Amino acid sequence: MRLLLISLDAVSRVDADRLLRLPALLALKGEGVFCDNVQTVYPTITYPIHTSIITGCWPEAHGIGHNQPFQPDTAPEMRKWFWEEGDIGRKTLHRAAKEAGLDVASVLWPVTGKSSSIRRNFPEVLPLPGESAVRKMLAYASPLWILHMELLYGRQRRSIRQPDLDDYAALLCEKLYASCRPPDVLTVHLVDCDAMRHRFGADSEEAYAAMERLDGRVGRMIEAVKKAGLYEETLICVVSDHGQQNARETVDLDKLLKDACGARAQSLGMGAYIFGNDLAAARKCLQENKELFRIGHIYGKEELTALHAPKNVSLAVDAAPGVRFGESAEGHLGDHGFAADAPEAKTLWWLAGPGVRRGATLPEARVVDIAPTLAYAMKLRLPDAQGRVIGEAFG
Repeated sequence: MRLLLISLDAVSRVDADRLLRLPALLALKGEGVFCDNVQTVYPTITYPIHTSIITGCWPEAHGIGHNQPFQPDTAPEMRKWFWEEGDIGRKTLHRAAKEAGLDVASVLWPVTGKSSSIRRNFPEVLPLPGESAVRKMLAYASPLWILHMELLYGRQRRSIRQPDLDDYAALLCEKLYASCRPPDVLTVHLVDCDAMRHRFGADSEEAYAAMERLDGRVGRMIEAVKKAGLYEETLICVVSDHGQQNARETVDLDKLLKDACGARAQSLGMGAYIFGNDLAAARKCLQENKELFRIGHIYGKEELTALHAPKNVSLAVDAAPGVRFGESAEGHLGDHGFAADAPEAKTLWWLAGPGVRRGATLPEARVVDIAPTLAYAMKLRLPDAQGRVIGEAFG
């Protein structure tokens, strides 16, 4: 059996009705099982969630608690991200597939740089100011395959911004299935809607147009599987990570907190982690300035443990409704990083293929259930997974 795993960044249960009016996603729902009640992880940001999708573990176990390591005194544009697969502390589906002798490919999936498990890899890696985009990609990706694709199809990529980059990602996936050795496992991360929602707002026309483009790309990839004669043996899984909310106000919580008590804040978007030598004093400062700092909720260690948050985080906050934490509001009319009980923290899951029930709806699931369910169907070993196999998907 083969696997095509597609992630739609920044769509959620809130968007389900709109997405299910689009042809490819509606057809996929009829071909298999669908769930619009998938509980995502805390924090509700891309890299922790995608690592939970691919490991079946909570951030407390896999160790990716943020998109970026904590770098409080580094300029925002110079901050490194968790780009490397080696940063993950648990076994991934990519590695399980490689160990089973399967050929693995990946396009724009987070935290896959320098992977020893992925033979053809185009990871999500961004050049920092002063860095060469080409050299950075060659250092983190599969260099010979990337160069080959670039020579053949690079001119078809208009830019590395969205939606151009997702268009190129879909093209690479089509070419992988048209190759003489189609991958047994392919994971792809589509970021168009996330970019549009950040830039124009959660309920903008630009975001809704991005959803239509996402559906078109999903359709193109499924059609490529069919043209390769592999549809009957391919498990097709489409997932999402989080939605977005409109951000009407930006507050620099890190500066406010540093000036008030010396503690520091690492923004999650519509939330933040709090770090410092005296967290009791930091919590008192947050409580006393809750309205001024535009804080909606304060999390202590006990509550964070219940949320399976990263082990190094003992204090965190949610922003007040419509507020995001950050140094600048530029390019952020929408955001995420909100509480795990927000409506946009319920995500989506389509699954179709060999052995999967047709036309069924799953009442609920969790993001950490996706990897063990896929491993079960693919007969892969994923012993570290903390989620459960959703047996109701098969029949």
